[in-house]
Amino acid sequence: MPQQLFPTILTLCNFVGGVLAIYAVFEQKFGVAIICISLGLLFDVFDGWTARKLNAVSTFGQELDSLADIVTFGVAPAILAYQLVLSDLGQLGLSIALLYSIGAVLRLARFNAMQSDLPTFVGLPVPVAAIGLLLSVALMSPWLVLINSCLFAWLMASHVKFPHFKKNKLDGDEVHDVHKSVN
Repeated sequence: MPQQLFPTILTLCNFVGGVLAIYAVFEQKFGVAIICISLGLLFDVFDGWTARKLNAVSTFGQELDSLADIVTFGVAPAILAYQLVLSDLGQLGLSIALLYSIGAVLRLARFNAMQSDLPTFVGLPVPVAAIGLLLSVALMSPWLVLINSCLFAWLMASHVKFPHFKKNKLDGDEVHDVHKSVN
């Protein structure tokens, strides 16, 4: 098995988790959707770790990881939030769900375009925003979800710096990023 295959499979499992979460929302199986997004998060953590351990870090892996993250943490939570809570607000709710997804896409595009070796993230990481949105949805308050969706969208697209706890020192001063290190 080539070194890149295992991290790639883990990243694809992240993607599949997001797609299955969307299907679960369409079937009104909201608990299943939350489980699928949570499993996607687990696969997202381990794909980069595995890539580093197997010395299989690549640009392809980074791009694949971001595409999977868009689905699992940018689109699936927004659809879930809309269906469960924001739909009560009509077109405004739909606009807010879309705004959250746009924030995620902007964050991931900037992340891939600007390879930072800083020990911080620029903009709120998309998986963290997804966790925050899911927690907001659990409270079932349309206005709380609306406010938090806007806040998370802004934080993801912002230039606010957030600590990066997953940076590891490897081979002297070389710094690798878990999120960038798939395959």
